Amino acid sequence: MLVRFLLANMIKSQAQGAVRNKVEEVVSDQVRNLEEMKQGREMPPCDVALVFANHLEATGVLDQMENVVSTQCASFVEHAGQWKGRDVVVIEAGETWRQIAKSVTDLINMHRPNWVVSAGFASSLSKSVRKGMIVMPSVVRDTKGRTLDVGLNMKSDTPQRGLYTGDLVSTPDLLETPAKRKQLAKEFDVQVADMESAVVAEICRQATQRCMAIRVVAEDLEEKPPELLSRIMKQGSVAGKFGALSKGLFTQASQLKEMWDLKNEAYKTSERLADFLAGVVRQLRL
Repeated sequence: MLVRFLLANMIKSQAQGAVRNKVEEVVSDQVRNLEEMKQGREMPPCDVALVFANHLEATGVLDQMENVVSTQCASFVEHAGQWKGRDVVVIEAGETWRQIAKSVTDLINMHRPNWVVSAGFASSLSKSVRKGMIVMPSVVRDTKGRTLDVGLNMKSDTPQRGLYTGDLVSTPDLLETPAKRKQLAKEFDVQVADMESAVVAEICRQATQRCMAIRVVAEDLEEKPPELLSRIMKQGSVAGKFGALSKGLFTQASQLKEMWDLKNEAYKTSERLADFLAGVVRQLRL
C-alpha cells in the first residue's frame, strides 16, 4: 500500500479524486447509476471483473490482456478485453472506501459479472509474511468488526510456499510506517492488511455476487518509505506536495532514485500478481 503513494501515481489519484467528487456533487446517484453509463455504448461481456485501486496495481494484468478498450466511466476507469480465454473487465476503483463502494456497485449494475475479484497490493503485519507472497484469504474483516467469507475454503494461518490463506483485514488508513502495521496487527490479530477487500466483499454480499480476494504483499512489516516520499505524504495540499517534490529535485537526487527504484519494484510486484491471477481466472467456473 505504500507504493500506491509513489509520486506519479499519487498526483494522478489526486486529480481523479477531484473529478469524481465533482461528478458526485452534480449528478445524483440514482440518475447516473445505470442509464447514464449505458447510454451511447454497448456493455462488453464480462466473465470476470477485477477491481484494483489504481492503474499501478493493475498494470501487470493490463499488459497481458488483448483487444483492450479503455473507458472513463462516472465512478471508475474501465479496461475491457480478453485474458486467458475469458472476457475480462478491469477497473481502477479509487483510493477511498466511498469511491470503492460506488465503483463496485456501478460495475455490478453495468456488467453483471460472473465473478468479482478484489485484486492489488497488501501489507505484511507479520515477520512470517514476506514481500512477494500471494494472499488468498477465506475470510476478510474490516476495522468495524464485520467478517465476510470470500474465495475458497482453504484457510491456514501458516504461510506455505509463498501463499497465505489466513484472515485479511481491510483498513481505510494508510499503513506507511512499521508502527502503524504493528498496531493494526495487535488490535485485530491478523498478519496481512489491505485497503479495499472488505468493501468489495460487502458490496458483493449485498448484491448476491460471487466474489474473492487475491492480493500480493508489496511491503514488509518493517519497511519504511524514502525520506522524500514521507515528506511529500505529510503535505496537506497538492501545492504542498509539488513544493516538497520541487525541493527534492534539487537537493535530494539520491532520494528520487530510491523512489524510482521503489516504483519499478511495484511494477514487478504487479506482474507477479498477474501471473497468479491468470491461473485462477482460467480455472474459475462461470
